[in-house]
Amino acid sequence: MTTRTDLTLQLTDQERTGLTALTAGLRAVAESDLTEEDAMVAALELALTRLIEDFEVPDPTARQQVQSARDNLRAHWIRGSATL
Repeated sequence: MTTRTDLTLQLTDQERTGLTALTAGLRAVAESDLTEEDAMVAALELALTRLIEDFEVPDPTARQQVQSARDNLRAHWIRGSATL
């Protein structure tokens, strides 16, 4: 069973435009009708991956938290082809 939490985001016009563009780009790449929620999750997964692979998070506790969250996200991936 998958649990969900509803979040409300307040985005600027520029952030909203960016999210719309990200969604359109992912739809084109995945050739699937992805949602804006799918696009946000894909962006989150990419951000966690970049923290692990491209940056040295100096605090070992924070680094472990980032690694665990990314691995858990991938292990329970329900977003289909919404990856970057």
